[in-house]
Amino acid sequence: MPIMEEYTSIDILVSVNAEDIHKDPDNLLNHVDFSDNQPSDKYDDPRDKTTFDSIADSNQMVTWNIGDVSRMGHLALITNIEFKDVPEGFFQKAPYDPGGGSWVAVMGDNKTNNNLAAKYTITFDSGYRGDPLYVIDPKLQIRKKENTTS
Repeated sequence: MPIMEEYTSIDILVSVNAEDIHKDPDNLLNHVDFSDNQPSDKYDDPRDKTTFDSIADSNQMVTWNIGDVSRMGHLALITNIEFKDVPEGFFQKAPYDPGGGSWVAVMGDNKTNNNLAAKYTITFDSGYRGDPLYVIDPKLQIRKKENTTS
């Protein structure tokens, strides 16, 4: 019987520079960065921030947080996370806002031999007073089922 590893949650951080976004709203992607606590997750194309790809395991919790890096005290907030055309069973619990500024989801159980992937939209307020809401479209995957036969 294989030993089960205990996984931490996937913690996705959206870093925005509210000052730069305000001055340069037409180039939003130049002032936004994604990161998470998984060293293998990265941009598929470093020149395109929408290609950030977080990869979770089945039944793993995912959290999203946002922060302003301009050092001007702006309170950036995620206002919505919306997935479209998700594969069946992709979530045990779809993304929701439990309060406190972060969003949470619990991934489903991927029993296929392929990674399950879904694009999604994060809508956020940069925290710069009077600016509109902004959107960005990264991707989330659930790793394929591991072959457990020896």
